[in-house]
Amino acid sequence: MSDVLDESVGDTKNLRQVKALYRALKSKDLQSIREILVDEPVWDVAPGFPEGAVYRGMAEVFGGFYPKLLAHVHAFGAFPERFVDGGDTVVALGDYRVTKTEGSPPVQVRFSHVWDVDDHGRVKGVWQVADSAQFFAS
Repeated sequence: MSDVLDESVGDTKNLRQVKALYRALKSKDLQSIREILVDEPVWDVAPGFPEGAVYRGMAEVFGGFYPKLLAHVHAFGAFPERFVDGGDTVVALGDYRVTKTEGSPPVQVRFSHVWDVDDHGRVKGVWQVADSAQFFAS
């Protein structure tokens, strides 16, 4: 069985880019992340989600949002399960898997990520919504 992040024959260039971004984020491949994203990406994280706000630029996204978010948990990962290809917009539906403290069972938090891609195939950013109540559930 193939992984949802594997490229498929029918994938468009933009869908391949979004899948590549998830793979790069998962492996913390900063060089690939910089190549895939525009120079000033925008992360629009839903109000109510931990550290929910609009983050502009690499420094705010990777030096602000992610470190603050990760301070709330022991482990955190995004696992897309399905993609909807809308041309210059690609939607990913899936779950975050959050481990709050070492040894605690992971909690699944449903998400929707709406990714915009520019004319050059670079990802401009994400509009995120997630089940915040599930994130804060004990």
